[in-house]
Amino acid sequence: MDAIQKIIEEIDDQAKQERGDFQARETAAIDEWYEAEVKKINETHIQQLGKQSRDLEQKYKQQQSRQQMEIRQESLVEKQSYLDRLFEEAYEQMAAWNQETIRAFAEASLKKLPISDHAQLLPAGSNAVAALTTDFVDEVNETLAYTLFLGKPLEGTGEGFVIDVAGIQYNFLYRDLLKELRSTTGSEMTQKLFG
Repeated sequence: MDAIQKIIEEIDDQAKQERGDFQARETAAIDEWYEAEVKKINETHIQQLGKQSRDLEQKYKQQQSRQQMEIRQESLVEKQSYLDRLFEEAYEQMAAWNQETIRAFAEASLKKLPISDHAQLLPAGSNAVAALTTDFVDEVNETLAYTLFLGKPLEGTGEGFVIDVAGIQYNFLYRDLLKELRSTTGSEMTQKLFG
């Protein structure tokens, strides 16, 4: 009986050993699976965080670019407004020229024109009409290579004058001269004024 008891104990010990080994293997497999799943979840989480971080960074850069564009646009509008005021002030100063200044400007302009026969002077605006008279035309004709005639004043065009040569007109209306100056040198002026 002791031999049977001993065999039963050995079988029982062997079964306990096998159960322990089985439990250890299964526990190790479950732990390995658990660790792999935790690692996958962590990697996915890190990837999601990285993607969210990149998305946020991209949104930030886009918003920053938009804000910089808006600031540049506002700055440009302010600069344009400032230039508008400067040119308007320049026009007002030109429109308020005294007769002597108007005559000097007209004479200098008339001498530069490539005219060989005759031309008609059409003053515009009250100051130019008062300054560019028949007496002025007579005086300036002595220095010109062509004959200048005084024509009918222009109405509703602002201050300045127009020279008409057989239908071809040379425009010296102050506002138009300033517009042309602005269109040809506006970017240079902007650079000089605003760096």
